[in-house]
Amino acid sequence: MKRVVSLLFLLMALPVVMPAWARDFTSSVSESAEIVRLRPEFKVPDEPNQLFYIQRSPNANTVIYGAKLDSHGEFDSGAPVEAFWRKFNIDGSRQPLNFMERMMAYGVRMDTIKPGQPITFRVAALPDRKLTLAMDAQHHPQALLQVDNHTVKLAYVYLQVVEGGLLPSVPSLDIFGTDIASGKVIHEHLIQR
Repeated sequence: MKRVVSLLFLLMALPVVMPAWARDFTSSVSESAEIVRLRPEFKVPDEPNQLFYIQRSPNANTVIYGAKLDSHGEFDSGAPVEAFWRKFNIDGSRQPLNFMERMMAYGVRMDTIKPGQPITFRVAALPDRKLTLAMDAQHHPQALLQVDNHTVKLAYVYLQVVEGGLLPSVPSLDIFGTDIASGKVIHEHLIQR
């Protein structure tokens, strides 16, 4: 029993430790005319109410983030964002994130939701990056992210993952989206120091 309790305390503490590695990146930002697909052989998901997705170097399995809407087409007041796997490397099935994935990597952490205020959230592994849930001019949900002085409609994130050891490491990641003011594609490349 003591081991189980110790393990639970360790798991509960890990998300607190994760922000240290998440902040340990150097960043460079560039503009281009179109979104570059770093792995063109990977399927681009197209889910209802899709906000953005994350692809990883080991295989084509993709984490998709989608908006949950109520019967009036507004954001669900309880849990407006969901994250799940599309196992493209296997059979394309939809699968939930497991506990560790939710807590330490791909899970969504909603900021306090207040009526009349923007809805903001964070992805577990990058807690310093606040995303804002919004509707575009055509009333399609979008996730907005600040990259330098650009407000960007996030399209996708690509992680260079090195597996092995207790936890995989992410030596670099790339963020792609469209500047909502200029329409230019913004690419942020982050490399772990």
